Amino acid sequence: MKNITSLLFVVFFGNLAVAQSTKYTEDHQLTLNFLLPGVVYEYGVSNNSSLAAEATIGFAYRESTFFDSGIGIYPIGRIQYRYYYNFDRRLNKEKRIEGNTGNYIAPTFAIQGGKAVIGDLDYVSDFFGGVGAVYGLQRTGQKGLQFRFEVGPALFFDEFDTGLGMLMALKLGWVIPKR
Repeated sequence: MKNITSLLFVVFFGNLAVAQSTKYTEDHQLTLNFLLPGVVYEYGVSNNSSLAAEATIGFAYRESTFFDSGIGIYPIGRIQYRYYYNFDRRLNKEKRIEGNTGNYIAPTFAIQGGKAVIGDLDYVSDFFGGVGAVYGLQRTGQKGLQFRFEVGPALFFDEFDTGLGMLMALKLGWVIPKR
């Protein structure tokens, strides 16, 4: 009787452990962006969640009769914790989830330099930051082409000021294939 109880225990909890180990998010995913050149590394931390770190560049142009006109290219860094909430629904409709194809919500932190790495348009502040939450959708095709759009409210800050605004991103990129 003791052996049967032990066997049932192992079978029942062993199946639970296997069921819990099914992970929909990609373990590691590296994407090169085209629109604003940059790179995104996404690491799957659970069944429906990932951490995403992005290094990209931003572009600014200003033409003014009161201030100096100019252009500038600035470094931008972003970190997100993405929760993909519709993987199960996509699978039930026999849609793809490979390449973390799905909709997500994500707390986001972004920071941008205020001094241009290329160009002559420098801001008064040395940096700009933003903290917020975004709703996003990400689609990755079978050949690796990836589209991403996200938008949400954020608190923006620099050395001198703080204010509310919107975080927005539109990305087109290519997922580096796994070997």
